[in-house]
Amino acid sequence: MKARLPSLVQGLVIAAGFSVALASLFSFRLEDWPIYVTYVLLSMVLYRPTVEVLPGLLLPMPGLALSIGFLYIGGLPIVFLTNLGSALVLLVRAVLPEGWRRHLPELRGGGTEFVGRAFTRDPGALSDWAGAYLGLGARWAVVFMLSPGAPPVTDPGVMIAAEVAGYAAWTVLSLLPVFSFSSVLRPSVWAAGPPGEVRRDLSIITALALTPFVFLIAYGYEHHGLLGATAGSVSALGLHLMLKHLNERRVTVEEQNRRLEALNRELEHRERLSAIGKMSSVISHQMLQQLGVIGIYADLIRNADADGEPAAAVAQARANAGAIEDALGSVNRVLTDLLVFSRDLKLNLYEHRLFDVLAEAVEECGPQAAEGGVTIRLECPQEATARLDKLKIKQAVVNVLRNAIEASPRDAEVLVSGALADSTAAIAVTDRGAGVPESSRARIFTPFFTTKEQGSGLGLAIAREFAEAHGGTIAVGSGEGGTTFVLRLPRAEPEA
Repeated sequence: MKARLPSLVQGLVIAAGFSVALASLFSFRLEDWPIYVTYVLLSMVLYRPTVEVLPGLLLPMPGLALSIGFLYIGGLPIVFLTNLGSALVLLVRAVLPEGWRRHLPELRGGGTEFVGRAFTRDPGALSDWAGAYLGLGARWAVVFMLSPGAPPVTDPGVMIAAEVAGYAAWTVLSLLPVFSFSSVLRPSVWAAGPPGEVRRDLSIITALALTPFVFLIAYGYEHHGLLGATAGSVSALGLHLMLKHLNERRVTVEEQNRRLEALNRELEHRERLSAIGKMSSVISHQMLQQLGVIGIYADLIRNADADGEPAAAVAQARANAGAIEDALGSVNRVLTDLLVFSRDLKLNLYEHRLFDVLAEAVEECGPQAAEGGVTIRLECPQEATARLDKLKIKQAVVNVLRNAIEASPRDAEVLVSGALADSTAAIAVTDRGAGVPESSRARIFTPFFTTKEQGSGLGLAIAREFAEAHGGTIAVGSGEGGTTFVLRLPRAEPEA
């Protein structure tokens, strides 16, 4: 049943459109023949201009203005005549010699397209045709109810109500998946995924830009007869040219955006290759250096003096093994930083006490501080909380704290503090080192930039990545007392 529902709805729409067409056919009045002839002649011209606002989505604005405007002048028979002008043009093209037809403009859109496709018994074309007729029929139904026997051009209020009814009918019909892909009543194209901005623009243009020309045609007829209606109809070409110009500009901007995106992708690709090259250089240098150290101490152990004092030999071997262990630890830190830097930045956000996060970071850096003779002091309110990814923020603080310990002289103190502002949590790490040179401040958060002989240049880059992933920032400031790194995080969950 569900599979047959679209076909059933399509059949009902087509049947309703044919009903409007039959009612239009039996509504002709002989005394209105000048109106009919004028409309058909104008439609032979005004159904030609269409703007392809999206692939397969044509907007025949002058033709729509003509049909709706003359509907209020000539009544329901205009519905039946909407495709007659296009049919006559196709007939003329059929009888002309091939050489002449080659010089005529290609006919697309509006009634021309329907007449050309209707002979193929295309259900989509019939649905398009029926939908257009139902929108016009809804307008005339309102006119018939509100202004029976009186020309609607004399009552703008009736025309306004009719326009509202017509657009409402087209809006309801646009919800039905029974149309094809070539004119203003083709919502299936919209469902295929064009930009939302284009859909909104089409709705505004169709409703707000088309309606004034409809009233202009009716006004011209009321005050100047068919000549005034003709002038108003032809003036709709200005709307077509304006829409065409705006659409061409939109297409140009979209093409420029596509080129810009392609250039950005190429730039990112080259930057990534450059970063990989720099990373390879840094990592290779660090690892080769430490492997060289390991090789030296391993050689010392292998070539130890066998005739020497055993206790001294064992002590020397232990010292050499400790040096090898330190070198392996350095290699391990480089590889760990590289893995952390390349890790997914997906956040696991929970409410945490800031003191606990900072205390764990201080504890992790305790052995390094003890080895360097540095004291770490922690200041943070016990009740302070923030919504964050604990592991990532802890890693960021550890990276900054390690740098602060390395930069501090022996017997110095490194201060780690946490505080809450209105909507942010601030974490500061202050050392008593020499400070960061002004020339290096802009680059210290860049991956693989380092001023240390033993360093991968990833610690501060990782801290910045994790801070920005939370929607926060990290900044550095230097003064007479050393360097302060401040990590600011929003207390609420960051936007995706």
